[in-house]
Amino acid sequence: MRHLGLLIAPVLALTAAAADPDAPQWYKGVTHVHSLWSDGDMSPDLIAAWYKDRGYHFVCFSDHNVLQEGDRHISIVPDTKLSPERVEMIRERFGDDWLDIQSEGENRRMRLKTHEELSVHFNEPGKYLLVQAEEITSLGGAPHVNGLNLRERISGRTGEVIELLNQYLDTVHAQREQYGVPMIAHVNHLNWSDGITTEEMLAARRLRFFEIYNGHPGVRQWGSESRGMPDNDRHWDVILALRMSREPAFILYGFATDDSHEYFEWGMKSVNPGRGWIMVRADRLEVDTLIGAIERGDFYASTGVTLDEVRSDDKSLHVKIAAEPGVTYTTQFIGTRKGFNPDSTEFKSAEGETPDTASRVYSDDIGVVLHETTENPAVYTFAGDEIYVRAKVISSKPQENPVREGDSEIAWVQPVRVAQ
Repeated sequence: MRHLGLLIAPVLALTAAAADPDAPQWYKGVTHVHSLWSDGDMSPDLIAAWYKDRGYHFVCFSDHNVLQEGDRHISIVPDTKLSPERVEMIRERFGDDWLDIQSEGENRRMRLKTHEELSVHFNEPGKYLLVQAEEITSLGGAPHVNGLNLRERISGRTGEVIELLNQYLDTVHAQREQYGVPMIAHVNHLNWSDGITTEEMLAARRLRFFEIYNGHPGVRQWGSESRGMPDNDRHWDVILALRMSREPAFILYGFATDDSHEYFEWGMKSVNPGRGWIMVRADRLEVDTLIGAIERGDFYASTGVTLDEVRSDDKSLHVKIAAEPGVTYTTQFIGTRKGFNPDSTEFKSAEGETPDTASRVYSDDIGVVLHETTENPAVYTFAGDEIYVRAKVISSKPQENPVREGDSEIAWVQPVRVAQ
């Protein structure tokens, strides 16, 4: 257990900034966060403070099937998510005037702060920004989809995974068109619970973003051989190869997220913050510019590795790592070449069975390590026959508070189309 005081104590964090103040800068953000508004165990004000104290630039609260608006009261009860001791933590951080507590006899309830109230208190131009979001949560299982910068709540539904994926993505797009503001949706934790198969993702019409990493220990980031679940990188490469080969305009970008729920008990079995984030290169810390940069693929996902520069042209892809002393970095340039074998076979377990969770098994032509290097900067020169190329930087440094013993820090660079 980590002492509660350490959870909310300010932490000095170093942030990457461009030498030229007018040049685009890297902004660190997290897009999948839960609070007492749904099934998190901490109030949103303390969570917003936790991330701000640690040098994050933007946070998207994404509670299940709810936006942080209207009145939400939580009972103050010993040994629950909102115990008197936890209310006292809020009082110590923000003062008596911040609390909104109602008493009816012996019953006491605290009203949670809304997105608007939190934004007024926390937002600082160029330094910190809260973005309204929602985890659109199916009733009974997968899929879950995060809508970022929403204006209206989107209801979770029951149904088949493909049907629901398309409904949720279409609804976010329709809301974006209705309000004329930028919104995006990313598909969450493919290998959580019964999972989302590669084939179901392939059938999602407006698919553009998904979680390559999710910090929930119940998510099988690295696949499950018995359940026929490929690891997240394999999902990514198969979807990229098959969709891009028939839809040249298609691209799929990967997010790393916390999916944080638990802020008091810490360890591999807890759903803690600080495990996965994205670094977005943008001109300003504003919702419009952040989402615009994300839609261009001008960001990377990380569990600890920091990059100074990512750039590509029609000849090569360059990755410059902000190397730490004593740490080694291996950069893999991964892609699929034209003329790959698109055929697949049905997955069979060791017992000869095909679980409902199973994705099909695809050719080794897909997702090949085209080049591997420990040099920094790491550079890959295109041969010209690649459909796409992406990069994965694997550190020798252990990940802080991982969900699996032995996990190291990683950064995922978004795929780029190779000029035809």
